[in-house]
Amino acid sequence: MTGIRRFTTDYVPVEDRMRLSLERDDGAVRILWLTRPLLNKLVVQLVRRIDAAAPSGVSTDRPLKSGAQQRFTQQAAEASLRPQEPVRVGTTARQAGVAMLVTSIGLRDGQGGLCVEFKGGKHVLEAVPFTGDALRQWLGVLHKCYCQAGWGGDFWPGWITPDHSPADMARMN
Repeated sequence: MTGIRRFTTDYVPVEDRMRLSLERDDGAVRILWLTRPLLNKLVVQLVRRIDAAAPSGVSTDRPLKSGAQQRFTQQAAEASLRPQEPVRVGTTARQAGVAMLVTSIGLRDGQGGLCVEFKGGKHVLEAVPFTGDALRQWLGVLHKCYCQAGWGGDFWPGWITPDHSPADMARMN
């Protein structure tokens, strides 16, 4: 299977679901559609994995339990995400894109991180490897897409939401 060079995640209101546009190493583009119920299950698993893992540069003598520590690590990962052009379906035959509905998602530990397998039936449609920081970055993107969609969820940890200091809260009132 060809590797993934880069991908774009966005919410599509008319579909009321997330679109994952993947650009493969060979230049081909694949579109995977992700439903809210499936994403809800995935987000719960991703948050559990991140909560259980100690980020690089943090002592592993004790688990990273502090919400402030998690928030700092999350913000640092998101800040290191560099903007780039989104992956979009092109006009050439190779870039025409194949759209498929994801029916299940598998998580597999791999070299240096986690591999997320997007499946259609029993077949893996695409597999995307994530390092710890990349996983946090994608979780941040998913959270922004959820907010854009107006999708709630009590599974989002406090450390993923923007930090509102008491001064910010006073300005909001």
